[in-house]
Amino acid sequence: MASKRKNLSFAEKNELIEKFQNSNLSKAAFAKANSIPRTTFNNILAAKLCSSNAQICDQERKRQRLSPYENVDKALLSWIKYARSQNAPISWNVLKEKSLEFAIELGETSFVASNGWLQRFNSRHNLSFKKLCGEAADFDSSSLKEWKDVVLRDILERYESANVFNVDECGLFYRILPDRTVGNLVYLNILNKCNEYGCTYVCVLYLDW
Repeated sequence: MASKRKNLSFAEKNELIEKFQNSNLSKAAFAKANSIPRTTFNNILAAKLCSSNAQICDQERKRQRLSPYENVDKALLSWIKYARSQNAPISWNVLKEKSLEFAIELGETSFVASNGWLQRFNSRHNLSFKKLCGEAADFDSSSLKEWKDVVLRDILERYESANVFNVDECGLFYRILPDRTVGNLVYLNILNKCNEYGCTYVCVLYLDW
């Protein structure tokens, strides 16, 4: 019974090409020495996988997977980066809508924002949807200490403690924003404070209470 043929990854094919280029063997002799069918090795050399002008070169993928709508792909990825910089939650449906908007703007009339296309898009760019949690993205924590030690102290010195109040807004939000967002698999920690309905509270405290 013949053994099952192994599909080589990009990394393995590149390694073979480099090894062949550094050898003095003919194609046929090299293929035989490495237990590779001659036609398979010829195809590897002809394809020149992972060349310098390859659009996608994932060392562990079995095949190159290029987006047929490259302009839509690039536009959507740029928008995601901007939305994340603004700490805006991004849902699956939002990605669909934005990709359709970009397709219309770019004249890609045959584009369909299918679940399959979005899954491949996320895979190409190493993106994943994660549950939102924490408030780290709400403010610049590096400037907080300076504000408390300098600005707030200066303000408080101008008033009696009985005339100092702390007023803060506290929001309970529902059905306003998605509770998941898309982000790079390596790092994702964005605020989650929205659910279904919304109402706002104001809390007031006296300094000498």
